[in-house]
Amino acid sequence: MQTSVRLLAAVGLMVLIGGGTAVAQTATKVEPAELERIRRSNAQCLDCHSEAGLQALTRPDVDKADLADRLVDPELFLKSNHANVECVACHVTGFKEFPHAEATKQQINNCDECHTRTFLRIEDQFAKSVHAKTAEARPGSFTCVTCHDPHVFLKASHFSTTRQAVRQDNAMCLQCHASGERFAQLSKDPLPDLQKIHAWLPNTPLHWAAVRCVECHTPVPQSILSHEILAAERAEKNCVACHSANSTLRVRLYRHLVEEERETVGFINSVILNEAYVIGATRNRYLDLAFGLVAAVVVGGIALHGLARIVAGIRRRRRNG
Repeated sequence: MQTSVRLLAAVGLMVLIGGGTAVAQTATKVEPAELERIRRSNAQCLDCHSEAGLQALTRPDVDKADLADRLVDPELFLKSNHANVECVACHVTGFKEFPHAEATKQQINNCDECHTRTFLRIEDQFAKSVHAKTAEARPGSFTCVTCHDPHVFLKASHFSTTRQAVRQDNAMCLQCHASGERFAQLSKDPLPDLQKIHAWLPNTPLHWAAVRCVECHTPVPQSILSHEILAAERAEKNCVACHSANSTLRVRLYRHLVEEERETVGFINSVILNEAYVIGATRNRYLDLAFGLVAAVVVGGIALHGLARIVAGIRRRRRNG
């Protein structure tokens, strides 16, 4: 019942904001003329809100120290998921005028105003996560942008290699879990010692370079990666979960590549084989069969040899009376 109500609410909200600029920009292909208009509009913002813009700025009425904390890297932004979104689609009323009124600086569209359906799905997952406890202790401190910087974030499926996705996504975790100052802003608990917590994990640096934190710190997804971040005591510690023919990496890190998977000369999980060496997940059915036959022949040979020696011993004893 609760789910139905939420779905109806989502549909209603989509209808209400269906004509909104932001929704149109993210849900439909942007026509070249509209894209050009967006780029020109965003360029006006980046004239100040970029490192180059700040250095070239000569206006005496600008607080450069304050502006320096509000810069965007144009190159990274143009590669991000929001590259085709106009700045003022999120930074709403008051940002077209200068100087920006202090009150209007807080008027920023929340992520769910465009990502409504995704947000409804994530909301239940997040409510069960360890991060939700932090949000309860400090209301308003933990939002989407705490992890996902909208000016640089790129979906894992848009990277050309999984290693690039791993670097980005793990960096999102480390911006808090490797910074005592930032961690203290969100949690009253002491900063966990990541090396000590992961001492059980063999070849820890290799694991951190090859897989994302969320591969172990989320439940196995049914369709998309869960936002239910698991605490250390609930995280995956069963090596076989990844190191097996049915590796969960196929529905996690490599799920975007599974559709392109090709089986060559008997290797299963060939997408994993192409990108990384994950022991146990890159088995070859023909090699398995060959080694099985060799093992059977060796065991059979030993058994026959032993049986022959027993029979020969019995015959010797009979001949010798």
